[in-house]
Amino acid sequence: MDIIPEPVDYPFGKPIRLDVDSEYTRCRERPGLTRVRPPYGDDAWLVTRYHDMRSVLRDRRFVRTPPAGGDEARLTVLPLQDSILNTDPPQQTRLRRVLASGLRFNTERIHLLRSIAERRSATLMAGFADTPPPHDLVGDYIKPLVVEVLCPLIGIPKQDLAIFLNWFEGFASTALAADVVEARVEEISRYTDRLIAARRAEPRDDLVSVLAHALDEEGPDGAPAEDGGLAEAEIKELVNDILLAVDNVSTQLTNAFYLLLTSPGKLEELRADPGLIPAAVDELIRYAPFPSHVTFARYATEDVEVGGTLVRAGEQVLPALPSGNRDPSVFADPGELDFHRGANPHLSFGYGTHHCMGAPLVRMLIGVAISSLSEGPPMRLAVSDDELPWRSDLLIRRVETLPVTR
Repeated sequence: MDIIPEPVDYPFGKPIRLDVDSEYTRCRERPGLTRVRPPYGDDAWLVTRYHDMRSVLRDRRFVRTPPAGGDEARLTVLPLQDSILNTDPPQQTRLRRVLASGLRFNTERIHLLRSIAERRSATLMAGFADTPPPHDLVGDYIKPLVVEVLCPLIGIPKQDLAIFLNWFEGFASTALAADVVEARVEEISRYTDRLIAARRAEPRDDLVSVLAHALDEEGPDGAPAEDGGLAEAEIKELVNDILLAVDNVSTQLTNAFYLLLTSPGKLEELRADPGLIPAAVDELIRYAPFPSHVTFARYATEDVEVGGTLVRAGEQVLPALPSGNRDPSVFADPGELDFHRGANPHLSFGYGTHHCMGAPLVRMLIGVAISSLSEGPPMRLAVSDDELPWRSDLLIRRVETLPVTR
């Protein structure tokens, strides 16, 4: 009989800025997987090595759907509700197909969104010249840029964005009580109902309109049509998933700016050689841990060996993407920010069937933003690194303001 080791508490320690916990290094160096006890849910196996992680994420024997009676290992007080992140093929395949038809992230679409982002970025940067410093790059540049590009694409009024950010705070926070989180989820659910109804009545050229139209393709009794229609509950969850992306993109862009402003010489590298920007984008995404620790649990549908550990059917594994992105067997000097790294197969957008569909948009937005930062007049932090306020909970880690001066 296999002896399951006593689990260790996870996460291992309090997050510090964008540091990746050194305990991940020790986990990668030890044979097998690490047995952990998360804040909520059942114990699980922590996957910390890059190749083990890719193996799990592409293996159809690991699924998101929990077995009966299982309690998902997680960092938040409530488990993730039904959504595209919580489904498996063939349902997930159908949802991604409809979502892809609304996003239309082809070359032409990304080029159009890039033009919008470049114009808005130039306007925001130019506005800094009209007011005395310091300027907050988060509130005065990053958030307005993300809102300007994503809100019309999704189909939400810009003035309503605060509602969604408040809801996301509730979803991702590890400090709020369960009843508070539930109340915020209900708030966004009611709003989403109204938004979908409005787009069904008066369709526009946006994602919510595409999803609302898919409701008309449902089968009998509200079930999704075999050719790809959606049930009403599925539409609501897809809209909520996309709304999460607004805050996610803002977080990734904020962390990229923080790294450029606090890593000596890196911004000057890009000023001297703008051709490095595409490689810099992926390196910044690899380096900044997002999410802070694990992604969602996967359940073994049969006994599977992973990294020398036998994972029994019904047991959970937790892929720690930030650890995979610091695996020295894949990335030379993984703790260094290196814009000359070349091939960069990071896991920040996931892997396999749950690979992030918005990756082209995120890369484009970060590229536009750091181009504007590197091409404009030199900027530096207006306060010391130690004075910057951080949001550092178990899921999201980002600096809240970035005051800069010339």
